[in-house]
Amino acid sequence: MKIRKYLSTLSFVFSGLLLAPLSAQDTSGEMDTFEEPTETTADESADDADEDSEKKSKKKKKKKSKKSSKSKKDSMDAADEKAEKKASDESAVVEAFGKFKNVGGKLNKKADFFIYLVTSSTCVHCQRCMPVAIEQYKKMKARKVELIIIDADTTEEAAKKYLKSYKLKNPCIMFSELQATNFQGLPGCGMPLPPSISVVSKDGNMIKNVVGATQVIETLNDWRNLCSK
Repeated sequence: MKIRKYLSTLSFVFSGLLLAPLSAQDTSGEMDTFEEPTETTADESADDADEDSEKKSKKKKKKKSKKSSKSKKDSMDAADEKAEKKASDESAVVEAFGKFKNVGGKLNKKADFFIYLVTSSTCVHCQRCMPVAIEQYKKMKARKVELIIIDADTTEEAAKKYLKSYKLKNPCIMFSELQATNFQGLPGCGMPLPPSISVVSKDGNMIKNVVGATQVIETLNDWRNLCSK
């Protein structure tokens, strides 16, 4: 009886030893099988995250590009508006004068009246007018009246030398350039023969035009009355 009981116990223990490795193998297999989906899910999640990140990045770049384009357009519109405003602020005489080559001093763009004096270094009658022009011009500058010299000399060098001899720093254009426009390049310019003079408003409306030394000198001396109209 004891022997039988001993053999039965021994058989039970032996069976347990045989089943233990199989149980371990099954458990290990189950763990391996369980881990594989976990790894796959992690990869898929990483791919989804990358895709979302890429979409966000593209959306951000697109938004930034639109903003940059809008900013550039606004800047260009502002520049155009500023240029148009500047052009509208310029008087008719200033705008017209800007199309010629200035061989003299700086033009007063804020002047309310302009006086065109046609003169030449080779004209004897012109030389009678120049001292009066110089004297009166000193007074004109304080009253927003600009004296523009139209030089009838044949070269720019001769014109510059002529202005320098009288210490004039007035704006100056060449008679030949004005002649090329059929004398229509400056608004309000009358008969441009040396010596001659035209008094015009900043809008280019002629107030007076005369030819000859005596008449030019009289007009130069009367510029206050003429430029108050």
